[in-house]
Formats: sequence, C-alpha cells, structure tokens
Amino acid sequence: MNRSSSTMILIAMGVIAASAAVVLYYQLGLPAGSALMIGIGLMLAMVVLQQPMERRRERAWLEGRLAEIAAVAGDGEAEIEKISARLNRLEQALPGRIREQTGELAAEVEVVGELLRQVTETLAELESTVEDRLEGVDARFGAMERRIRDAGRRDAEETGTPRRRARVDEAGEDRRERTGEGDTVAAGLRSGLFVTDGDPAFERDVERLIREEQIELHLQPVVTLPQRLVRHYEVLTRLKGASGLIPAAEFIPVAEKSRLIAKLDTYQVIRAFQILKRLTQRNGEVGLFVNLSAESLASSAFFREFQAFLGQNRAAADLVQFEFRQDALAGMGPLEIESLRAVADLGFHFSIDNVTDLRGDFRRWSDLGFRFIKVAADRLLGRMPLVTGDIHVEDMAGHLQRQGLTLIVDHVEQEAQVIDLLDYGLAFGQGNLFSSPRQVRPEVLGPAQAAATGTAARPTGGEASSRRSVSPFPSGVARKQ
Repeated sequence: MNRSSSTMILIAMGVIAASAAVVLYYQLGLPAGSALMIGIGLMLAMVVLQQPMERRRERAWLEGRLAEIAAVAGDGEAEIEKISARLNRLEQALPGRIREQTGELAAEVEVVGELLRQVTETLAELESTVEDRLEGVDARFGAMERRIRDAGRRDAEETGTPRRRARVDEAGEDRRERTGEGDTVAAGLRSGLFVTDGDPAFERDVERLIREEQIELHLQPVVTLPQRLVRHYEVLTRLKGASGLIPAAEFIPVAEKSRLIAKLDTYQVIRAFQILKRLTQRNGEVGLFVNLSAESLASSAFFREFQAFLGQNRAAADLVQFEFRQDALAGMGPLEIESLRAVADLGFHFSIDNVTDLRGDFRRWSDLGFRFIKVAADRLLGRMPLVTGDIHVEDMAGHLQRQGLTLIVDHVEQEAQVIDLLDYGLAFGQGNLFSSPRQVRPEVLGPAQAAATGTAARPTGGEASSRRSVSPFPSGVARKQ
C-alpha cells in the first residue's frame, strides 16, 4: 500500500475519534475530559487494529512481487541453459568444421612443400654436377696452359721472346672466344680459370679499354615493395672487351692498381647526370645510385673537379645517391671522411653496398649523409653469412630506419625470396627478378658518347685522342644539366 492511502486512513481515524468525542460531550452530556479521553482511546484502538491489516497487505504485495521476480529469473536461467547448450555444441562441432574447411588447403601446402623439397634436391644435384664439370674444365685448361707455356718456351728458344708472347696472347684470345657464350658465363670462367691475379695481358687490356673509354653503362631498377614501382636506378659499369663485357668486379681492382679509377669514376658520373636529365624529363621522382671508389675521394685532382661539377648540379642533389662498398667505408681515413662531408654539404647523399656486417655505427654514417644500405637477399634469409649482433634480422629494417637509414634488399633472384622477406618490413628491392641490368642506349648519352666512341675506334692516334677526352668533368657538360 502506498503512502497516500495510509495517510487517508489515519485522517479518517482521527475524524471518527473526534466525532465520537463530540457526540459524547454534546448528546450524552459527558464531561469534556471524559469525552476527549474516550475519543483518544477510540483512535488508539483503530490504529492498533489497522497495523496488522496493513502489514498483511504489504506482505501479500511483496510476495506477489517476489513471485514475479522468480518467474523472470526462471526464464533467464532457461535462456542461459539454452545458450550454454549451443556453445557446447559449437565447441564440439568447431574442430571438425575447421578440419573440413582447411583440409584441402593443408593438402595443397603439403604438395607445395614436397615440390620445394624436390626442387631443392634437384638444385643441389645440379650444383654438384656444375662443380664437377668446372673442375674438369679447370683441369683441361690447366693442361692447355701448360702445353701453351711449353710450346712458347720452345718457340722462344728458336725465335725469341716477342713471338712467344704474341702466340700466348693469341691463344688466350682464342680461349676467351671459345668460352664467351654469355656475359655471366664468360665472366665466371674468366675470373675462375683464365684471369689470374697479376695477369699482365688482362691488366693491359683493361687499361686500354678504360683509356679509350670502351665503357658501357647499364641500369638496374630499385623498386618499392610489395608494389614493385620503380623509384631508383643503379648505374652499373661494364668494359667492352674483345670476348664480351667485363663486369666491374673484375676490372675495378685493376683500375685501382693502375691509378685509372678516377678516370673511370669521372666518366661514370658525367654520364650518370646525362642519364638523370633524360629520366627526369619523364618522371621527376626517379633517382640514381652511382658507384664511387674511395680512392677517387682521396685524389685531390679528381675531387676538386668533382666538387665543382656537383656544385653546378645541386638541383639534382635529392635524386643522386653515391654508393660505396662497406669494406671501402671501413678503410676510409680522415681525408675521405672530409670529402664525404663536403659532398653532403652540397645536398647529395650516399648509400652503403655489399653489407656483410650490421653491427656498425650507422648513426655516424647517417650523420655523414648516408641514407640507404643494401644487403643481399640470401644474407637476410640466412643462406649467406651476415653479422647482425643483438638485433634480429626481421627487426633490422625498423632498427636502421630509426638510425636514419633505409634498408634495400638486392640480388633478389626468385619470387620465393620476396615471399620470405615480406614480413621484414622492407621498403625497396633490387635484383634480376624485377629486371636485369639494361644497357643505356647511346642516343640517351647524346653526341658526347658518340664522339668518344668514334675517337676510341680510330686505328691511329687513339691514345692521344683518348687523353684529350679525359679532362675531368668538362664544364660544358655540367652547364647542360
């Protein structure tokens, strides 16, 4: 019962008690005090009788409410039991459904794994076969060299040294022609079998090709991952030998030994800026990686002209990265470091190539202007030696990014390597999988290249002409940029 009903009952009891007292006083003639006392007694009697009745009504109301609550609670328990039963059925049926849905995928993965295992075994067998054949080729050509040497010795006894040297050179040229079936094969055989350290004929050939500027430039793209959009190109240098193209790994040591590396870098830098000019006409965001030798930085004559040339081409500073090998960086002295700082002050940046140790002070190199670092795919995947220190290789890209360097994975040859490297957080990739190095067309380099080629092809006076074209960083070329 609500509060308003109780109030009305109390008021009614008071009215009845007062009415009884008035009747007793006026009608029956009782004294006022007695009539008042009887009225109060009547009021108390009615209150005493009303309280139990009100409690019974409240109890009945509360019991009704509790019964309703119990009914609602029973319904809730029934729903909870139903939900629990459904969850139990789902838990029991879920593993079976998962096995049914993933059974085919698991079977396909198992088949792919078996195919990869077979491919790996086949490659191992092929590698073993190739090694055996190369050993046989090495033995045969070793015997051939001994026969040529013996024949030359006999000829020397009869006709003298000049004829023997000519015959040995002819035999060497004939041997390179027989084995020069492709640039890669020729390069591997030349370095592994035919060109030994300190081979005078090969060194003279390299010196002549550099002086005559018998040089080809090739471009290999650096693409974004995983979109594979071209963002940079690396400029690669090749010498045009009689038996085919000579890769940089073979002629660079000879060029450094013969003090011709500065001339080679001069040619490469000038042509690279000509290429960049043509590239920016089509896409103003594509840059170049240009390889430089640390010995060139130590040459005062080269660096003076090089710095002036870069000063005239500062507008292209954001698009050019000068690249150095990690072992060359480790051997740099104070003079080379100051040269790097001078180039960085002009707005140009640098890249580190052929990285085998990731424990270096990369924050120091970043402060010097280095922005990129290249590591071979097989090294990141643990198939070749790579020193990483305390940083896990999968976290290396983020670690280097915090140091101000962007990690580029190069020498990517297979699609499987890209799949394995996607979780490494790499931003750029480079390798034959995306595109093999392509030769720069002569018309891209302009009339200067044609003139240099024509000069080098002259049968007489070639040496003097090549020396006249050697002037470091011609101002005319720089102004064209």
